Amino acid sequence: MADSTSQSTPAPIVTTDKCIIRAYAPSDAEGAVAAANYPELVQYMRNTFPHPYTLDSANYWINLCLNSDPMVNFGIFTPEGIFAGGIGLTPYKDIEYRTWEIGYWVGKDFWGKGIATSALKAFSVWAFERFPELIRIEAVVFIENIASQKVLERVGYTKEGIRRQAVCKKEKIMDQVMYSLLRDDLRDLS
Repeated sequence: MADSTSQSTPAPIVTTDKCIIRAYAPSDAEGAVAAANYPELVQYMRNTFPHPYTLDSANYWINLCLNSDPMVNFGIFTPEGIFAGGIGLTPYKDIEYRTWEIGYWVGKDFWGKGIATSALKAFSVWAFERFPELIRIEAVVFIENIASQKVLERVGYTKEGIRRQAVCKKEKIMDQVMYSLLRDDLRDLS
């Protein structure tokens, strides 16, 4: 008889040597809280990412993701199955319907281990394979978030420019850096 835990864990959409990306499960909520509840992480996130990150916050997000169609937001886990972060897409509309924004985060305990780079690279390839209409993935990063900029550049995203005074976080006005990856860039991601 199969272990009931393995039955409730969704199959990975992406597996790398550093991480597994899969749909969330309700049982992931406590792990999400443990990974997300750091002010150092939240300082570079949109205000919709709550802090403190509570069990209610995690349950709300997991339920939202599980009920979305198409499913475009997933959890990042270590190869051992420990919750490490999240990654997902926001489809644009109207004339930009073939451009989607990517967002990702990895909990502080997992920084510097190559998990974000591995997840972003593999997930970007998956997104282009899964959604044939997609031709461009964009990422915007707070100008002070050097670590995330390095992740994007290591993966092969192109820095397109600076959005001057584009965001306000905790009453601080900051620039944002715009990156993109085109479907045509995939051949360079080998």
